[in-house]
Amino acid sequence: MKHLILPLALIGLLIGCTKEKPVEPIEPTPPIDTTSHIIELGKGSVLRNGIPWNGTFSAHFNANDQKRISLEVKLNESGFDHILSVSDISILVGYQTIEKRGPGNSNNGIPNARYHVILDLDQQLNTYNVDSTRSNQYVELLSYDSINHIVEGRFQTFLEGPTTWSFLPDSMAMTEGKFHLKIQ
Repeated sequence: MKHLILPLALIGLLIGCTKEKPVEPIEPTPPIDTTSHIIELGKGSVLRNGIPWNGTFSAHFNANDQKRISLEVKLNESGFDHILSVSDISILVGYQTIEKRGPGNSNNGIPNARYHVILDLDQQLNTYNVDSTRSNQYVELLSYDSINHIVEGRFQTFLEGPTTWSFLPDSMAMTEGKFHLKIQ
């Protein structure tokens, strides 16, 4: 009798178990749209220190190299001009690492970023440069139309700068940046 308790208990457990049936979708799932853009043409967006920063985006060819562009974002806040620039970006589609710009190495084929705070268009209060201790800084071109000069992509950079102004932070995290612009 003792030997029958264990097999009967196992049989009872196996009978009580049912296999879960996968849930069938009621409607077919729509195909993934690969033709859509990450943002509307003529627009850009970025988070500055985690908060949406609604600057005006523009893209320009480098003066001496039509195979490289610069991205600029401008916003006037409380009488101060805030300008983010990501420069020396190749027009080749793909991922490019942003590095710190050193003295005398602008237009060296490596993307770099800076953030300026300016008063009255001529008095520079602070400049933030790429934080070279961070490795996850990039600009990625998703598409480039060489006929219409339209570029689309995304970026992220972390900037640091000494500041003596109490209303300015010590660093800037520019994250989740995206753009879809006609190059001027």
